[in-house]
Amino acid sequence: MTARIRIGIAAASLAAIGAAIADPAMAEAPAASETSAPAEQQQRPNVIIWMLDDVGFAQLSCFGGLVATPYIDRVARMGLRYSNYHTAAICSASRAAILSGRNPHTVHLGGHAASARPFPGYDGHIPASAGSIAANLKQAGYRTYALGKWDHLPTGQASPAGPYNQWPAGQGFDHFYGFLAADADNWNPILIRDTAPIAKPEDPDYHLNDDLADRAIAMIGERDAASPAAPFFMYWATGTAHAPHHAPQAWIDRYKGKFDMGWDKAREAILKAQIAQGLVPKGGTLAPRPEGMPAWDSLNAGQKKLYARQMEVFAASLSHADEQFGRILDSLEARGELANTMVIITTDNGASAEGGSGGLHNEAFLITGDYPTDAENMEFYDRWGGPETYPHYSFGWAVAGNTPFRYYKQVTHEGGIHVPLVVSWPKGIAARGELRSQFIHVADVAPTILDAAGVKLAETVNNVKQQPMDGLSFSYSFAAPQAPEPREAQYYELHGNRALISGDWSINTTHRIRTWDNSSAGVPDEPWELYNLKRDPGQSRDLAASQPQRVEALAAIFEEQARRYNVYPLGDVSDGVKETMRQVGADFQRRGGKWRFSGPVGNIPAMVAPPIGALGFTMTAKLGLAETDVTGPVFASGGQLGGMALYLREGKPVLILTSLSGETTELAATEGLPQGETTISFTFGNAHGSPQHAVTLTANDKVLMQDTVEFKLPGSFGISEVFGVGIDNGSPVLEGARADTPLNGHISDVTFDFSAAQGAH
Repeated sequence: MTARIRIGIAAASLAAIGAAIADPAMAEAPAASETSAPAEQQQRPNVIIWMLDDVGFAQLSCFGGLVATPYIDRVARMGLRYSNYHTAAICSASRAAILSGRNPHTVHLGGHAASARPFPGYDGHIPASAGSIAANLKQAGYRTYALGKWDHLPTGQASPAGPYNQWPAGQGFDHFYGFLAADADNWNPILIRDTAPIAKPEDPDYHLNDDLADRAIAMIGERDAASPAAPFFMYWATGTAHAPHHAPQAWIDRYKGKFDMGWDKAREAILKAQIAQGLVPKGGTLAPRPEGMPAWDSLNAGQKKLYARQMEVFAASLSHADEQFGRILDSLEARGELANTMVIITTDNGASAEGGSGGLHNEAFLITGDYPTDAENMEFYDRWGGPETYPHYSFGWAVAGNTPFRYYKQVTHEGGIHVPLVVSWPKGIAARGELRSQFIHVADVAPTILDAAGVKLAETVNNVKQQPMDGLSFSYSFAAPQAPEPREAQYYELHGNRALISGDWSINTTHRIRTWDNSSAGVPDEPWELYNLKRDPGQSRDLAASQPQRVEALAAIFEEQARRYNVYPLGDVSDGVKETMRQVGADFQRRGGKWRFSGPVGNIPAMVAPPIGALGFTMTAKLGLAETDVTGPVFASGGQLGGMALYLREGKPVLILTSLSGETTELAATEGLPQGETTISFTFGNAHGSPQHAVTLTANDKVLMQDTVEFKLPGSFGISEVFGVGIDNGSPVLEGARADTPLNGHISDVTFDFSAAQGAH
């Protein structure tokens, strides 16, 4: 009877739909109060932010750069380039600011979330009173999407356990597709859809940026299910061009020989183009090469070959990303929506010098401090940019990428904070291909979007009263090239590096410029430097000694803003590292040195994962196998470029250890596990950092593996790598294994016990 009723209701519903279609009178519009999509909402612009990563002021072709970015150039021709846009000096801080409309320290992200400190300006916990631009637009009827990089949340909260309040889902986004880390392996990314892990698509030619473009186009198209389609806000945040610089080989081949001139001649060519385009004033000169950066002509032939290759791959990765963004633009144009879409293209900070003097074939060496030599890097020359590398270029190219400015990412001189900004909105901005020179700050983007959309800042978000935005709308500049700037001054701070910009002037301190070295400690009271940015954009001439009164006045403004926006207490990068280690130690103590998992789980970041690479341990687990030739992970941490895993390979347990260079050491049992239920115990010795590790594995108390393996464990398996039980996310530790594929069998009662190692220390 119930089934008949349901069928009857369905038939009646279909009949009603048919009648409505047949009788136009039944389709008349409801009263205005009943309309789900008000007329003003339908006319509001779509908004896309393309947040690039570690791209300097001088790397895009429309900013005088030597990397071809025709689709970014297309957007610039459709609208405006801003030549005086400033951001924070590191990714987490900038991303929190652009999405919240507040200063980084206001939203507790004065540094990177992975090195948070327990103070209001640095703890990494965005206050609920600082709701995002997505949350505001969502309340106004927008559909909201985030894709790509999302790393401005506490690292310990990036696991499947949450909490999710600082994930995109908790920050006003309807959907998220991307990764929760500072970077990602573009060939084997660790992906999240909304709040759930998801395997990458099966495609032999897979690249993350292709995937992100496909997903963006699909999300935009999903709105077609409603009529009229609601406007959308999309935050498209590629990992490009943060390391690893990954690009398809065909794109790398396009740049062969293009950078053989070296970074010194590249800087000269870029500056000439910038002056010709009006991006840099006539008479502008290059900043001096930073200490330790060699003249290109002083390098030997092998170094020139290696370093040129590094830049070829970087350029290929950026150009390839540009083409994927172009597919999104083409899709919007085909839909007839491009004219009413505000497109904002920028980057989170200046070009990165974290590759150090010689570059890195694997960025994880940055964490260990054990940098490869030129000869070691050269072994990867033909593979640079492919799946067997996780590369970063030499810091000479970062200096060139920030032409004409001084320094680079993590430093609060112009090279770290002065970056490109491109804005177009054909329906709302009449200008085409024009320049704007007004000072704009990263916190200004969100209020500008609200202004363009005609949306007021929400009084409450998630029932929490909202604090004002620190940023100021720059929509006044759309039609007025000479409009005065409303902001008096803007502070900057990162890891003790400080700055303030006011009009044509800046004051700066130089504290930490070796950004590839995390061992520095303390924040001494460095003197203020003074620069006239209009006459000396490269900050080559320190005028502090000749104008002490100006320095004093600007320093007083910095002091006032620093106290207002939670900048104090200052801390060095090493202070954040110490706090992270303290939290890891506290977590260890809370657990009593034991990690317990009831079943399979993946995507656990290193900060809250069992410390299997640092301490000896015993793992016990119950396995249930329906077949005896199963291949799959029991546990895994890291990947093919630095990792440790216990796999079953055709039913036989095998320990796999991979170095940061991809070298593999294995220890395999000669006998496989039986069908049915088995209790295994696996012990891995790790005494005081010795490369000798005693290994024992038993199954139902029978010894299947007992030997000593020699392997020097690295201090880190990588920035984005994760730990999993019963699954190996990202690049697999076992060569030939399928990533993100669960063990085909039952796994339960898993315990990692470090208590013996704790007692030994």
